Amino acid sequence: MKEATINTIVLLGVLALAASCADNEEVVVAETADKGLFDETISHDNLQREYLLYVPESYTGNEPVPLVFSLHGAGGTKESQYGLCQFNLLADREIFILVTPQATSILGNVTFWNQQNDPNRADDVGFIEALIDDVASRYTIDLDRVYLAGSSNGAFMALEITCQLSQKIAATAAVKGYMLPDQINNCNPTTPTAIIQMHGTEDPLVPYGGVSATLQFWAETNQTALQSTVSHLPDTDPDNGNTVVSYLYTNGTNGVEIEHLEVIGGGHDWFGEPGTDYDINASEKAWDFFTRFDSNGLR
Repeated sequence: MKEATINTIVLLGVLALAASCADNEEVVVAETADKGLFDETISHDNLQREYLLYVPESYTGNEPVPLVFSLHGAGGTKESQYGLCQFNLLADREIFILVTPQATSILGNVTFWNQQNDPNRADDVGFIEALIDDVASRYTIDLDRVYLAGSSNGAFMALEITCQLSQKIAATAAVKGYMLPDQINNCNPTTPTAIIQMHGTEDPLVPYGGVSATLQFWAETNQTALQSTVSHLPDTDPDNGNTVVSYLYTNGTNGVEIEHLEVIGGGHDWFGEPGTDYDINASEKAWDFFTRFDSNGLR
């Protein structure tokens, strides 16, 4: 499918459905000085950029902790992504700091990440890099363990950031999104990065057929085995109409891996989000994958 067609499908879907994420969630901003959820801004490229910062109660500052970014889909907001993925619950349990940034708007008030790094639009790659540096200056961050997760347009963006900032990203999770041909052609990462991609075969907005080119690119770039190991995940609910198949590409440079989770029967969802019924939880799968890698490769 042509690149312009994919972009058109995504945008039309956004306009029809209002967002690729769940409805906006009300978030409660922290009252304490150093723990909880904070609604913050940072100046970058002559713009005031917004983001949510979540610091779990379990954070002490005595030991470096991972930093996880969660990028919303087209038409979404930082609040909708925060409620959709619920990475904050994992942050409480696993002790990491969570950043949920906000994209700028196009077509009036429709938010959309600059997934192809267009110089005429907002510098989203630089925005994320600035956030890495800013958060690390205020909190005790393990800079070998910076992870990206993205939903739909946010997944396209997460992969673009990985292309441009591979030396700063340990692993990336792309859910219901992949790379367009121009992104692949212009992607020149300097270090190998582990990638997990999850996609529903019945996705009506971002067609499943675009997944294979992205997997092939990262397998070749990371010099993994080009033939995947295939396994079927447990069918935890035979009545929910979906099953999951894992395709794992191993033995990459520094031990990095590429994994694809094919959600047979799955739609344009963050799998496991509130109100859905899937055999996997995308946030849990992303974190489980992240824990296996740092900037030096397999941990």
